[in-house]
Amino acid sequence: MLVAFRGRCSFKMYMPKKPNKYGLKIMCMTDAKNGYLVDAYIYLGKDSDSQGLPIEYQRLNKPTQAVLRLVASIEGTHRNVTTDNWFTSVELMNILMQKQLTLVGTLKIIKGN
Repeated sequence: MLVAFRGRCSFKMYMPKKPNKYGLKIMCMTDAKNGYLVDAYIYLGKDSDSQGLPIEYQRLNKPTQAVLRLVASIEGTHRNVTTDNWFTSVELMNILMQKQLTLVGTLKIIKGN
């Protein structure tokens, strides 16, 4: 989610395809039944996704790290995580299965993993 912001900020993002091209990128996890926000964090740059993750997850790609950071509060609850094609990967699915979570999402065939 991109929250419109045009002020000075070191982690302000530019996304040309969004209606508001400048803003703060917020990574969110919401409950599908009621739409409530479950967890979120402000994206502070390329190294912010790995904050708070165990060392073995530091080597993973950034979208996978973002999902793992958000689902930490629901591990072991047998819930389903739904992602779009930027986040979805076979590697993420395997990790979430170990955490007793399932994954639904579209895969890009040209994506590396």
